[in-house]
Amino acid sequence: MTLIEKFSQISRIEGVDQYVLVDQIGNIVAHKIDDPQKVAKIVFNLGKNFYSLGKTQFKHVTFSRENQKNFFIFPVGNHCLGVIKQKNINNITLTDNIVNFLNSLLKE
Repeated sequence: MTLIEKFSQISRIEGVDQYVLVDQIGNIVAHKIDDPQKVAKIVFNLGKNFYSLGKTQFKHVTFSRENQKNFFIFPVGNHCLGVIKQKNINNITLTDNIVNFLNSLLKE
């Protein structure tokens, strides 16, 4: 199984509704999201800006939304991951699940 195939299993994580992974120049590497081009551009630009502000301290950023489907951005090496959460899950639970998933990928 390739790394991209392994990564695509992120959609099975409890709390993940949609996701997009972009590389260091904004290209979509993997996704399961509505309007991937638009969201990829947002993830890339915001991720780049947050990384420049936080350097190694940037673990993730959360944008709260009225519909409770909050939007998260995580650094993944030189890539950025954008995730829209399912409504009925706690933000902390989702972030823990994502971080554990990403750490398990790095160990392989």
